[in-house]
Amino acid sequence: MSGTPADNAARVPWLERHVKALTAKQLVDLFKRTYVPTDDEIVAYVGERYRRLKPPKHRDRLRRRILFEYKRLELVYNIVVAKLREIAKLPPTRLMDDFHRVLVEMFVGQAYDDALARVRRAIKLAHEFWSQYRLLILSATDPDEARRFRKEGCGRILSLVRRMRRQLELLRRIREEVIKTHVIAEGLPVAVVAGIPSAGKSTLVRKLSTAEPEVADYPFTTKTIIVGKVAYRELRFYLVDTPGLLERPIEKLNEIERKALAALMTLPDIIVFLFDPTAGSYVDVDGQLSLYRSVRRLAEERGVDVIPVVNKIDAADGPRLKAIESSLEVKPLRVSALHGLNLDKLLEELYKRLKPRVGA
Repeated sequence: MSGTPADNAARVPWLERHVKALTAKQLVDLFKRTYVPTDDEIVAYVGERYRRLKPPKHRDRLRRRILFEYKRLELVYNIVVAKLREIAKLPPTRLMDDFHRVLVEMFVGQAYDDALARVRRAIKLAHEFWSQYRLLILSATDPDEARRFRKEGCGRILSLVRRMRRQLELLRRIREEVIKTHVIAEGLPVAVVAGIPSAGKSTLVRKLSTAEPEVADYPFTTKTIIVGKVAYRELRFYLVDTPGLLERPIEKLNEIERKALAALMTLPDIIVFLFDPTAGSYVDVDGQLSLYRSVRRLAEERGVDVIPVVNKIDAADGPRLKAIESSLEVKPLRVSALHGLNLDKLLEELYKRLKPRVGA
């Protein structure tokens, strides 16, 4: 096989998936290694080290006092720049894998990249202040003048940190969200389970895969993306449990729903859409059908299939079940994830749809 790894990945679907999975894992590992302190933490650390700093040795008493002011400025500069350079290691969204890029953009839009740019500007400004004030201190004619320049220089460097409070808080929040995501670390096909809150997605994923998501009878139990692995015949694939979605504009989605939408926009080779036909469903039939059509549009943009599945068939309300089935272009599978009814048929359908993608 000739060409670059990227060229080869583009020609071989399983290799492309593997490269993307590896990129996602490396990104999450980088976020785990990169601690983002608050402005208070940086300033407090500077203060702790500052108080322990001892005057340098020098035969000339006045020169020793001037050099001490220089060392104080140097300490503040080195600590601040070291902390900011560590934060600046975080990747811009253009270097992220598709899922995490969309996830970050869903959460904060351009603000993440703007915050990183602000950190990089602060590093540059801190260096300018350091260069300017160290010369002023070293050329001072007496210790009082050196002290005044040191206070002014340290104040300006620390003010860079204080003025970035909001940006640092945003970067800390994004870091926490990224490291909480379950990473798909192999180049296996991905089936994403979608639907309204309390449609039984977590129960289905728990029954069919290695994942152990929380299962409860109240909506929005799943708060993040949960990944399990399924083995059926010779096929291995991921089954992804997503938070419940409601049919509404993106700007009105809560954080939990944004995670689900990010997964649907970037991860699936196939989507399993669960309908809830019970009388106590969280969303009525019209709302579920509207959401299904939106998911289908997303799937068509990615060129992936959607398998409609009616869950909770053991407790279905007859008119609701009829309304769902009569409105779909294909007859949905009827299952009960709770009781394991017809899950073998769902696995067989997933096998038929995903097997060609593995062998492609």
